[in-house]
Amino acid sequence: MEREETLTLLDDLLIESAHGKGVVAAISGSIAMGKTSLLNAMMGRAERDGGLVLGAVGSRDENRRSYGVLGQLLHAVEPDRLTGDHLPGLRSGAGPDLDPATVHGRLLAVARELHGLVIELAADRRLLIAVDDIQHADIASLWCLRHVAERLTSAPVTLAFTRGALIDERPPPILHDLLYWPSVRRIHLEPLSPDGIADLPAARESCVHSDRLIAEIHSLSAGNPLLARALIEEHRFCADFAEPGVRPRAAGAAPGELPTGHTFHQAVLACMHRLGPGAVRLARSIALVDGSASTLLLSRLSGIDAELVERFVRALTTIGVLHRTRFRHRAIQQSILQEIPLGEGAALRHWTARLLHEDGAPPHTVAPLLLDAGPLREDWVPAVLRAGARQALTDNDVARALRYLELAGECCADEARRMSVRSEFAGVQWQLRPATSDRHFLALKGPILDGTLTGADALQAVRGMLFGLDVDDALEAVDHLNVQDGQDGKDAVLEAELRGTRLFLATEFPGALDRTARPLPAAAVSVTAPSEVRAAHALALVLERGADEYAVALAEQVLQSGRIRPSWVVKAFPPALMALVYADRLEAASDWCERLMAEVEEHDVPAWRAAAEALTAVVALRRGRLTDAVEHGEAAFGALVEHKWNIGGAMALATLIEAHTARGDHQAAARYAALEAPPALFLSRAGLHYLYARGRHHLATANNYMALSDFLECGKLMRHWDIDTPALAPWRLGAAEAWLELGDRPQAAQLIDEQLSRTDPALPRSRGMVLRGLASVRAPAKRPTILQDALHLLESNGSWYEAACVLADLSDAYQSLGEKAKARTIARRAWRIAKSCHAEAMCQTLLPTYSPGGAGAGEPGGGGADTDYTTFARLSDSERRVAVLAAQGYTNREIADKLFITVSTVEQHLTRVYRKMDIRNREQLLTRIHLDSSSKAVS
Repeated sequence: MEREETLTLLDDLLIESAHGKGVVAAISGSIAMGKTSLLNAMMGRAERDGGLVLGAVGSRDENRRSYGVLGQLLHAVEPDRLTGDHLPGLRSGAGPDLDPATVHGRLLAVARELHGLVIELAADRRLLIAVDDIQHADIASLWCLRHVAERLTSAPVTLAFTRGALIDERPPPILHDLLYWPSVRRIHLEPLSPDGIADLPAARESCVHSDRLIAEIHSLSAGNPLLARALIEEHRFCADFAEPGVRPRAAGAAPGELPTGHTFHQAVLACMHRLGPGAVRLARSIALVDGSASTLLLSRLSGIDAELVERFVRALTTIGVLHRTRFRHRAIQQSILQEIPLGEGAALRHWTARLLHEDGAPPHTVAPLLLDAGPLREDWVPAVLRAGARQALTDNDVARALRYLELAGECCADEARRMSVRSEFAGVQWQLRPATSDRHFLALKGPILDGTLTGADALQAVRGMLFGLDVDDALEAVDHLNVQDGQDGKDAVLEAELRGTRLFLATEFPGALDRTARPLPAAAVSVTAPSEVRAAHALALVLERGADEYAVALAEQVLQSGRIRPSWVVKAFPPALMALVYADRLEAASDWCERLMAEVEEHDVPAWRAAAEALTAVVALRRGRLTDAVEHGEAAFGALVEHKWNIGGAMALATLIEAHTARGDHQAAARYAALEAPPALFLSRAGLHYLYARGRHHLATANNYMALSDFLECGKLMRHWDIDTPALAPWRLGAAEAWLELGDRPQAAQLIDEQLSRTDPALPRSRGMVLRGLASVRAPAKRPTILQDALHLLESNGSWYEAACVLADLSDAYQSLGEKAKARTIARRAWRIAKSCHAEAMCQTLLPTYSPGGAGAGEPGGGGADTDYTTFARLSDSERRVAVLAAQGYTNREIADKLFITVSTVEQHLTRVYRKMDIRNREQLLTRIHLDSSSKAVS
């Protein structure tokens, strides 16, 4: 029943009473449903009509004061009427020194006197007796009011009561006798409907007419009039300060949500407190467990009987505070938590956390309570906090994970467990600040050496030291942990971890393996081994054997079965991806890098992103995407290197030196090459990349002896470590180039022949580069055939920078053979690919042979450059975009991804392009399109 309909009914009752018929009305409903407002409105109308109104309010705190409500009713008209012999000794209808008969006699006397007074007062004018919250009235007053109500058949008297639910106590029988007398008119107030909310005076005054806004108010308030008015008031307040045409929205409210600020939260708290202390305790318990507890657990937490818990939950749901044991709005929950007294908060959270843990709640539910409860030295606490930290990492909250681990360390009762937590803390700190994490790992060296930190936790700290290039400290710790290997009683878990450490050293720090005091245990890797072990094994096989099919399949398996989590991103993905890179599976590696970049974008973990950037830079460099290599390399280097070198930053730096050199930006390359590398770098695989990249830079800047020194040192280390594969670093080709620059062709030829005999045919990029080197030491007449073979391999692999280098050499070969037209055609093609790679230095060297846009009319391919461009201009925009990307060397799949079309559509466009330009394949397409003019079509 809506508010206006109820008021009309109450008016009818007053009118009925005026005609000499006594009326008893009982208004019921949940907390804050408007019972008091209706009663006050009824009292106001009765007074305006000239009636006499006697009012009283029942109180939970005063319901044991005999005749308390009756005294309120009569105070204004007969303050001394009921102060005689009837009142002394009565306490809720009984006294310790009075027998029941005496008590009953006195009550009856008071009731009769009250009835007489009511009849007397009603003789002059209509009388309204109104009692708010009658469920809290004292028993003596209820007894007397019932006596009067039973005898109002012909008096112009209206008795109106409001009654709320007594949730945590049973109502006295006398209350039922009064409210359920057959002649009582009962009115129950339900939550407001959307139309009822729109009819509220506050809504009309605030011009709240939007159906959508009314629906939001109804949803948030559950039809509770008090909450609805609070929301309307806050909407009006925000609207007063909103910009014209902008819908008001409070800070923290999502688009489309109403503001829920202080007024609304206070209204919610008022509703809760009016239900009594039990409701407050239960609401706090629900807020702490965040909806994850059973009725039995809530009973234990709040100290309230389970049946009573269910009644409270129903009441809180009815008034709009809860929805299925969860708060209807997150801000309400926070308001209730903030209301917990400071002195009680920590103890309450501790108690809640313990009960939740005993009840089997997941750690991510219990850990937040422990965080706010302070250090607790109980055995179960550190384990819960560590599990909560791991979940926080999965949820992309590294800062929270660190807080959990910091507290877990404070809660540990013994030093060994504390050091274990510190090791985990160091690992998480590395994920947040990889550039400055080295000190956390180094601080664990002492606990490892004194035996406090052992097992997997100790070896994680070792990996952290190695990442920071603190190799000597790491090896000292490894030797200490490895001292019991082979002895009786050795730790099987430790031995397994040591095997994994050996594999890690073999792939990342091969130069450190022979510096350990005792050999680390080695074993075959099974298919059931952890993903990081299988990934490292795949990388080791590729470094040792080249494009080993089993190793490639193993790496793919690790990548396909992984999901975004710390151990996979940090330990499994990098070696598995580098196994594909060293196997010359560049397209697959590029796809996996794109997936990883997309994944880490959703996680605010700097180390993950830096690792993804560094790997993406390596793949981009090998595919000839030099600008991408620089951008990703600089992002990785900036995140990984601050005050000292580390292994990740060194890999990014090597990529930057090589990419800048290929682009022709020798100043930028020199800035990175000038940084003094620590000796420990040259014990690592990253150090090989660094030596080769620095050698390329020296070679490009005519420092041939320095280049030769770097290449030969790189080769010396690779041979010594037995990872001499050109897919890692083709040091022989670099040294051969240096020897050629120094005029020693025989020495260069020897190195190239040696490399040719050692190169796996299954490595297309590596073999293509070797064939290019072979052509450089062969007679001019033999060079074109060798270079064509090299070009085929590099194009099939997508190594476009190296393909451009081969085309440049092929143009020079034809030039030396006197085939100038063919040389110009090849130079044109080389220039375009070099331009697409942003290899500006190569473009400049090609200009004397091919001037962009200035080719003569007698060149092969039709009517010259102008004719080519005119033909290209006749293509549609879609065909032109596809043709440009195809000429730049992108595969059909890559073109489809870039242009957001299907592969089939790409193929259809290319078919039409070939027909319109009278060509048959991509090779001819490269000779017919001026990329320098038309590449702007793709942006």
